Amino acid sequence: MGITDDRGRAMQSGEEALGSGQALLVVIEAVRPAMAPQTLAPCYVPTGVGWLGRRTYVGEVAWDRFFVPDEPIASSALAGCTHETQDHD
Repeated sequence: MGITDDRGRAMQSGEEALGSGQALLVVIEAVRPAMAPQTLAPCYVPTGVGWLGRRTYVGEVAWDRFFVPDEPIASSALAGCTHETQDHD
């Protein structure tokens, strides 16, 4: 849904999407700024930390933090850079 510099704002947006029925599951990933290989275009690379949000049976939203195993940063990882601009609501 986009990039923001505030995890709380990302979670609030995810909770709104879950509450309205627009989403069944929300994934928030922490990223860091990087440069894409060959083009040197600015992009974002996942850090390996994220949060999974889903509605509980009583209608609340539960967030579970997850970790992706460390992988060396390779050109294949950078090739998948997210080229979106930061949201500064």
